[in-house]
Amino acid sequence: MFHSYISDMELNIRDGFHLTSIYPTDKAAYLEHLNDRSISDAIPVIPYPYTEVAADWWIKRRLEFLRETAREISFALRNAEGYLIGSVGVDDFKVGKVHRAEIGYWLTKVYCGQGLATDALRVFVQYAFDNLEVTRLTAHVLDFNTASVKVLKKTDLS
Repeated sequence: MFHSYISDMELNIRDGFHLTSIYPTDKAAYLEHLNDRSISDAIPVIPYPYTEVAADWWIKRRLEFLRETAREISFALRNAEGYLIGSVGVDDFKVGKVHRAEIGYWLTKVYCGQGLATDALRVFVQYAFDNLEVTRLTAHVLDFNTASVKVLKKTDLS
């Protein structure tokens, strides 16, 4: 699936999985995936239930940021068919103004346990250091989220 938006950047993860900018057409995927209570439990800033208003706000915010900065900081993780299945980024990072950022990520349950989050995080971290003037990345995980702790340990971000 080809989208001609502001950024056609695509970062390859593996086996057809890739990172891209968020698209206006991602609304259905956000509604499908982020209405999983386990995601909002692990990432309290994601509202539950996840509504159309929340999805519209998020997509608009990401597209406006990209238009203003011409640099991507929050990527959609996509499967080989181009469908959004997760996300990785530094959503509140101010490019060129600060050099430290907190990384965040989520992945829909169907793809968990396959090393995909780890691989996506590694690709994003390299991108961040190479393109966003980042000198330090941090991540915070809630105590019960052992899967996320494993991802961080495998990417050497712990």
